[in-house]
Amino acid sequence: MDKTHRYGVKLKKSSVNSFYRGVAYLIDWYVATMFAGIPIVLIGSIVNHTTSVSQDLSKIPAPYNILVALLAIVFYLGYFVILELYVYKGQTFGKRIMKLKVVKNDESDVDFKTILMREGLGIMIVEGYIANSSSYLRQLIQIVTGIPIMDMASPSRKMIHDRIANTHIMSVAGTEK
Repeated sequence: MDKTHRYGVKLKKSSVNSFYRGVAYLIDWYVATMFAGIPIVLIGSIVNHTTSVSQDLSKIPAPYNILVALLAIVFYLGYFVILELYVYKGQTFGKRIMKLKVVKNDESDVDFKTILMREGLGIMIVEGYIANSSSYLRQLIQIVTGIPIMDMASPSRKMIHDRIANTHIMSVAGTEK
């Protein structure tokens, strides 16, 4: 068995720490959620003539609720697209703080399509939409494919969204100039 590659990813001696990746995820989840809330707060408070704002889009009258939903998704994805493509090249605030970077499996920089696949399809739809039953889906995928996607302690540390977008996280600690 080749110990330098696993699931199409070249393994490095310094593997990404699950704790660092988890902290980066929490930071990015919080900030991206705050960005997504901007149109909900602004439009919701204007349309409903109140300063009390609900995250429940059914409380905003149509067609404003559709507009708010679309803008919230654009703002959420915009956080990742703008930072990872134009500001920090593969890094968001969380990844930058934790000295991590998302790259394609060939270690080239991510592009627009890759970010949409990773964040939009992988995280928002597959991992986020299913919520409570997502654990069962991950277990089913693991049983059918034999790929240990539940194992964050594996050397590759590839999550579903990484597999969908053909990306992985690498450490950039010590590479700053």
